Amino acid sequence: MLWKVPDFLSSLADMPVATSITAMPDHNRRKKPVIFSQKLFDDMMEDLMLGRPLHDICAGPHRPTLRSFYRWLQKSPALLPRYRQARELSADSLESTILSHIATMPEKADNATVSLFKLRFDMLRWVMARRAPKRYGERQTVEHTGQDGGPLHSIQRLIIDPATPGTTPPERQHLPPE
Repeated sequence: MLWKVPDFLSSLADMPVATSITAMPDHNRRKKPVIFSQKLFDDMMEDLMLGRPLHDICAGPHRPTLRSFYRWLQKSPALLPRYRQARELSADSLESTILSHIATMPEKADNATVSLFKLRFDMLRWVMARRAPKRYGERQTVEHTGQDGGPLHSIQRLIIDPATPGTTPPERQHLPPE
């Protein structure tokens, strides 16, 4: 059985397309391998501290792929503290981004503009809370510490009333009978 194309659909096929179609980026194309150097790593950490996403940093020319970068961190655990510090410091850069967005907000705005600014603010705040949870996170923790941040020391006293029948001092509980 043959299907007949409706007339209105056949007329759509003859119409010119107003939008241009751009080529999809080729994510399968391999980059040339990048050999680790401390200067390259430091430059990447500086970009990360400035708030650039790691994905964008690794997409640049003469930069490793994300996979290669994570392999660097696995092979050399000494790089991890610097990476963690850069991610935490990037929250400060995102904070300044929020403040600059606030400065550019118009005095009067329609609902769509307000929603857009609120969405941007919430997204940046969410990222900041993940990168520096102690400073920008919503969870508040209360820590009990002793003197100079050390552990707490407790003193317990056990008072036994010798006049009360059936009580024996703790040091006599484990002694054999006399």
